[in-house]
Amino acid sequence: MKTLILKTKFIVTICFIVCTFLLFNSCSTNSASKNITVKNYTPAQFAKNKYISGGTFSKNGDKILYTSDETGLPAAWAYNIKTDEKTLLHSDSINAVYSLTLFGDDDHLIYTMNPGGGRAIHIYAKEEDDITNITPGDNVRATWRGVNDDNSGIYYISNKRSPRKFDRYEYLFETKISKLIFQNDTKYSTSYNSYNYKYILLHESITEEITNLYLYDIINKTSISLSPEDNDSYFYGKGFSLDNKEVYYLTNYGSEFAYFVKYNIETKQRTILIKEDWDIVSTDFSPNHNFLAVYTNENGRARVKVKDIQKNKYLDIPFLKTAEIEKLRFGPNNKYLSFQVVGYNQPKSIWLLNLETNTTKQITSSINPEIAVTDLSKPIDTTIISFDGLKIPAFLYFPKDNSKKKNAALVWTHGGPGGQFRTNYNQYIQYVVNQGYTVLAVNNRGSSGYGKTFKALDNQKHGVDDLLDIIKGKELLASLNGIDENNIGIIGDSYGGYLVLAALTFYPDEFAFGIDMFGISNWLQVLNNTPDFWAARKKALFKEMGDPIKDSLMLYNKSPLFFSDNIKRPLMVIQGANDPKVHQSESDSIVARVRKNNIPVDYILFKDEGHGIRKKENQIKTMTSIGEFLKHHAN
Repeated sequence: MKTLILKTKFIVTICFIVCTFLLFNSCSTNSASKNITVKNYTPAQFAKNKYISGGTFSKNGDKILYTSDETGLPAAWAYNIKTDEKTLLHSDSINAVYSLTLFGDDDHLIYTMNPGGGRAIHIYAKEEDDITNITPGDNVRATWRGVNDDNSGIYYISNKRSPRKFDRYEYLFETKISKLIFQNDTKYSTSYNSYNYKYILLHESITEEITNLYLYDIINKTSISLSPEDNDSYFYGKGFSLDNKEVYYLTNYGSEFAYFVKYNIETKQRTILIKEDWDIVSTDFSPNHNFLAVYTNENGRARVKVKDIQKNKYLDIPFLKTAEIEKLRFGPNNKYLSFQVVGYNQPKSIWLLNLETNTTKQITSSINPEIAVTDLSKPIDTTIISFDGLKIPAFLYFPKDNSKKKNAALVWTHGGPGGQFRTNYNQYIQYVVNQGYTVLAVNNRGSSGYGKTFKALDNQKHGVDDLLDIIKGKELLASLNGIDENNIGIIGDSYGGYLVLAALTFYPDEFAFGIDMFGISNWLQVLNNTPDFWAARKKALFKEMGDPIKDSLMLYNKSPLFFSDNIKRPLMVIQGANDPKVHQSESDSIVARVRKNNIPVDYILFKDEGHGIRKKENQIKTMTSIGEFLKHHAN
């Protein structure tokens, strides 16, 4: 059980939280008496925050390519390091555009687009005004896998040959031709290929916690397993050495947390290169493999360190020690680093670090200047003691304007299953808290980031033990000073949306209201209709959730749709019509049944969204609708 306990510095006991909140209330009251107030911001103001991602360097290192939605939808932009200028490279009036890389003389663009938010995903090349769909086909899904070693093309995987099979291709900029590197006739998913095209890494998902890794010889059509025969752990390939003699991978074999390993193909010797106290979630080498970026997940917070391989020590970069960084990229000649910085009160932004001078510069700003970052709520680490004594990590968000004697509150449930609530900026939580509501975000059992034992605790117990963790979170909220114990609701998206419906259905007296964002209501329908492109992980999904044939009774009993007569509290449902993961019928069905029982239901259906809310006008409508729902049912 020791492995299920978070490190002391990250754990706050319930008593400590109660005392802290009492102190917080006291301080807030004193501040209020001094006429210190917090401004309430509108959904339109929150939606003016920019979505930023990317940060890849051009071939000559003069430009940084990124994605921003400042024009309304995500679009491709470039930042010129020398001139400090930003240029819009490509946008679409209907669909989100996500930048991937520049080519040619750094003035041509590779980008990806998901038309209508549906199942098809394509990769495009743009040369001046000429746009080519590299991966055509109505139902084709293509996923970018990076630039090749000499920057002459890109790698991608695509299911154009077969809906269930993802082959690996190399697209060359000069010839404009996609070359098949590996025809995947296995039941596995593909990963990195070696630089000499002799090997490719394959993954086999046994469960959501157990993944086998294979080294496949493309020329001889033979494979060897890099994971043991009795594997009970996660193995994930991270690439090859430049001389093609070694394989890098992450695993938590024999450990609660993932570590970084090197495997010599000839001698079969394994060497642990890096091990941390938390999961190493990813690693990235610089182009010449002189530096290595190591990413860890520390209680829902993103950390990164950069190791000088030749000197065998980490670079002393003060900024990296305090900032939450999700992605770091090396520029040509290792002169610059770009990285994505996140924070509870700052949406993702891109920064530039000059390694020669050790100075940093912010090149994109995401927060709407109308919003004072000091008005936003900082999450407080806390711990829920669940029904069986298990410690459940969570985060409390308190409204800074504490003028009300009693506030309504919400429990936030994250997506997945197997996901994790991260402490980076959450627009919907900050909006709700800014309106005066307290939020408790819970990493229930089954969440990633807290060791493989913790992650496996909800297997085939979804909507049962993890839901009891959520209910214990509600009890913690009810025990706090300043919370209206009779006015605590529940909100969540995707799998978290399912937990909302499950809570209102199977524990109808626990929560005062619920807000379900594209959540599952019928597990039998979802698991019987998994998309073809999920074929490689279908077995793992069934082992975790249950097989819709063998375990049909269990799944029936966990599906809120069939017991919706139990729901007696107000419900809001938000859904995208093009959702490829949670079909619209999941929401249509539950809404119809609950309305039939004369229970208040607000149903927001976006005809132009998929799994998530991308467009700013739809984000505004979502927040506005949530705000109105809370005013009506939480006050």
